[in-house]
Amino acid sequence: MPYVEKHDRRKLEAYISSLAEDIGKQLSSKAGLTIAQQQEELGVLYKSKLLEVADALIDKESGRDAMPRTAAQRLGHQIFDVAKRKGGSIRVDWLGNLNYTTTRLIQQVPRIMIANHGWKEEFGYPLYALTAGAIEQCALEIRTRYVPGNIEWVLDGLVGVFFDISDEYKRRVNIAYEAVQIKEKGDAFDAPFRTEVIEVKTADGRSGYQEIMRDFSGSAQKRD
Repeated sequence: MPYVEKHDRRKLEAYISSLAEDIGKQLSSKAGLTIAQQQEELGVLYKSKLLEVADALIDKESGRDAMPRTAAQRLGHQIFDVAKRKGGSIRVDWLGNLNYTTTRLIQQVPRIMIANHGWKEEFGYPLYALTAGAIEQCALEIRTRYVPGNIEWVLDGLVGVFFDISDEYKRRVNIAYEAVQIKEKGDAFDAPFRTEVIEVKTADGRSGYQEIMRDFSGSAQKRD
């Protein structure tokens, strides 16, 4: 994830929260949905809202600067405008801003659902898969947009950012979740060559996990 400076984060945070609240309200307004069904719907909403953000950025780069009317469009404009006010390479900065805001958004929405709408857990595998899938679908769909030839890079940048967000979400969040699940419930892999999760301690005594690569091919270790 790009290291967006603190003063830029402050300029973006209110717009991220506004979109997160908007998504939470839309989810809670669908009467009769179970939490599992809300999570299914959340994937659909993520895709819709993130495509709105991306389209707003395309419009800004294309010189079409219509008044934003939704929380997603306002976030898209702010992502671009924060980069523009910094000067220098606008495109590099707004790509980084998009990565940051999306990463923050997909963490804020579950917390809103816990605080206000009865969810019990902030993260689990179904929510991860639906969220990552929605982000990757954005990457696939945005590449079909038409842009003038002189800003073809915009589509390449958007695709790269969305796939990068999904990759980082797996690396920074889901891999840690999987390590905990492996230690608590056992491993699903018994291939002869595989990683093994081991417990480690930091210098100040905190516990955690890391993976090591192992050759089990000559092991008599019983397979479950």
